[in-house]
Amino acid sequence: VPLRSKISPDLEVLTNEAFNSMRPNTTQKVVIQLKSDSTNKVNSDDLSDDERDSMLAREVSANREKKRILVTDFARIGGKIKKSFDNVGLVSADMTLSQIRELANTDNVAYISLDSDIQSFGHVSSTTGFSNAGIADAGDDDPNTWVVGVGRIAVIDSGVDSNHTLLRRSYTGGTAKVVYSKDFTGSNVIGDRYGHGTHVASLIAGDYNLHSSAYEAVAPGSSIVSLQVLNEIGVGSVSNLIAALDWTIANKTAYDIRVVNMSVGTAATDSYLNDPLCLAARRAVNAGLVVVASAGNFGKDLFGNKLYGTIGSPGIEPSVITVGASNTYGTDARSDDTMASFSSRGPTRGYRVVNGVRKYDNLIKPDIVAPGNKIISARAYHGTTENLLSRTFTSLRTGSDTETTNQVMYMSGTSMAAPVVAGAA
Repeated sequence: VPLRSKISPDLEVLTNEAFNSMRPNTTQKVVIQLKSDSTNKVNSDDLSDDERDSMLAREVSANREKKRILVTDFARIGGKIKKSFDNVGLVSADMTLSQIRELANTDNVAYISLDSDIQSFGHVSSTTGFSNAGIADAGDDDPNTWVVGVGRIAVIDSGVDSNHTLLRRSYTGGTAKVVYSKDFTGSNVIGDRYGHGTHVASLIAGDYNLHSSAYEAVAPGSSIVSLQVLNEIGVGSVSNLIAALDWTIANKTAYDIRVVNMSVGTAATDSYLNDPLCLAARRAVNAGLVVVASAGNFGKDLFGNKLYGTIGSPGIEPSVITVGASNTYGTDARSDDTMASFSSRGPTRGYRVVNGVRKYDNLIKPDIVAPGNKIISARAYHGTTENLLSRTFTSLRTGSDTETTNQVMYMSGTSMAAPVVAGAA
């Protein structure tokens, strides 16, 4: 395989400039894809649960062996392996630009990408139809619906304030809907200091017991597994998100996780065939999970002109349900709904280089749209401190409640639309 095809286009520019002494040989954070025997292309829908689990177990075993070989390569070339994600066949590392070029020549490596920063892509029950007459799961006792709490949804975001009233189960005396939380940012702080993840989680599982169901979500009976990948200022990394997906695959049975919501992402450069976030999301789908991702908020430029080809990663991945945002104009009727102007549009423009020519994916995305403009839901606190978003942008605050566990805020974005779909999945 040519060297060019094993380094992402944006990283290749840097390595070439360093090779030609046009820039210093600086250290970069990277994500390394290990070569896969199955290439992660098997459609797990065609497999039984036992066959799927057996396939994934073989992949994990093979990835561990390849990681052992990679350690040997690093001992020779240099650089530092930071974390290994055996369930998705990825490794994060620190390497100089010259070391990256040398590692790309080894047989064990399929692709090397930058470990880029990720960011958030920041009346529901009525306008989605959940509370409408004739909807079969509107409060019934069917054990296969979210209403009675079957299964759990993993929210990969900035953490969740589990004390908020919208995230307490009123019919069981106020027990928390957040059943497990884990931090992947390295801060070892559980909760939501930024304020994004709590808003997202409450759009999935928001309880009816606040202001006469005004903020009830589409899956009020569901439980939340909170996986924190964004820090207190809303910044994370691709490797944080990969780590959370890797953990979810490994623990989906133990925590009964059925659906993954990612209202976070990064700009897409690579084809979905090479993008590490897409690879990790695809492995989650092949493990039997429903994966939902926001499309991104890059639907217009600074002058208000429409932009196309702006879907973010992992939303460019075909197996992921990619969600755009609609504007409900505050009404329950759908007849006046339109696409939110900020919502990213397709086609997807990730690419790979074949014989010196860029080959763009050009997939039709998003797959679906849901309400995402000026949505009111939970306002997070960490202890007694209000979250950074509503503390900094005070216009996001709304409502007259003085009790912090009852306070709400406005947010807009495909980040708000994705959890509506995740709750309905």
